Amino acid sequence: MKRGNGIPSLSPEIIEHALIHCHPRHVAAFSQTCRAAYKIVYHCGDQYLWRQLFLSYPFDDPRESLERLRRYTPFDWKSELQRRVLAEAISRSPRATPEELTDALETFLNVVHTASPVTQWVRSGFPRRAYCGWSTSCNPATCCVHQLFDHYNIISESCPSSILSCSHLLMITTRMISRCYVYDLGNYCRENDWGPFWKNGCVNWVHVESIINVLLSNLAEFSDPSQIDIRPPCGLEATRAYSAPGATTRNPKDWPGIEGKWARYVSFLDHRNFHLDGGSFFDRARYGEAIFSLDLNLHLVEPDTVPDYYTLERFPESDNPLYPTLYFSGTSTGSQENEDEVIGSVYMNEVGVVRWRFVSTMASACNNHLRWSSEGVQLGGVASAAGVVGSWTSVYHEQGTYSPPCTLPN
Repeated sequence: MKRGNGIPSLSPEIIEHALIHCHPRHVAAFSQTCRAAYKIVYHCGDQYLWRQLFLSYPFDDPRESLERLRRYTPFDWKSELQRRVLAEAISRSPRATPEELTDALETFLNVVHTASPVTQWVRSGFPRRAYCGWSTSCNPATCCVHQLFDHYNIISESCPSSILSCSHLLMITTRMISRCYVYDLGNYCRENDWGPFWKNGCVNWVHVESIINVLLSNLAEFSDPSQIDIRPPCGLEATRAYSAPGATTRNPKDWPGIEGKWARYVSFLDHRNFHLDGGSFFDRARYGEAIFSLDLNLHLVEPDTVPDYYTLERFPESDNPLYPTLYFSGTSTGSQENEDEVIGSVYMNEVGVVRWRFVSTMASACNNHLRWSSEGVQLGGVASAAGVVGSWTSVYHEQGTYSPPCTLPN
């Protein structure tokens, strides 16, 4: 680049410093002005420029994410920023193809996976970079916005009334479809641990979403509008690691945030008269569905102190020393003050999914007589405010017993 007046007279370091304050699209446009500008932007020898553009967009620093601690891989700042800017453009395009929308959704999920955890120093508010606001603002031009509003309960004052009307109709349909999925006993078997999983052990996220839809709809329907909203936290911010109350001051050994008080919400349906008939069963005035809450108080225990009558298959020991398999016990108290014992464990598998498994006694039963078993999966990051979602059933899984949905927001 010849020295002269204007930009050509500046050193590459000064130009790079100025570009840091620009939008990535403007940086790309600058690179097209001359060969030297292209070299500064795309062949500068390091990724300082792209790292600063990424962090000022703003996005969380992926080097601080739990995903990076669990499994270190080099981070390509330039490629990842280009991918996210492209996803933003795709989500706002009315002509985006299904393949492009799928790529954009995978990008949004990656944004969540690389989010920084909440720490003790930022507990009064989430970290500085509002990655979740970016994700939810990226798709006003697509039909996905209706599902996003319904699923995450993030309707804003600027949302058009036409969208709200469509969302209400979609919510009714979604609730019916979700109920059919959740209460279909064919979706539960020994091979999938009687929970929202596939037979190969992977999480069935369609099943998980159906459980969430059923529980949130029931909580909204049966809650007293004059009382405090008891629904679990919704929205992408609730998926941040260690965003649950008290998680930042937890016992250092308690990586999943087990210890403390939990609110457990459970829905169930009387299956004696239930028939999968395309959903028309749920159009009836009374069909036996109910919801109730339980208060859990849990604490960690050593593996060798778990009683012999804990009959559920134990999780394998984790290979990651940062996230060992942990065991816990505690109490479960219902509205009638019946106190049951709870025994369980938490495990992180090789792909970073956190699974919960526990059993409890039946109220008024003999001592050490286990009755109910539960299988769940952590939503979002470790110890996130979104909580744990799963199903519960008889510990013996007798013919005709059911696997209703349940959630554990901390």
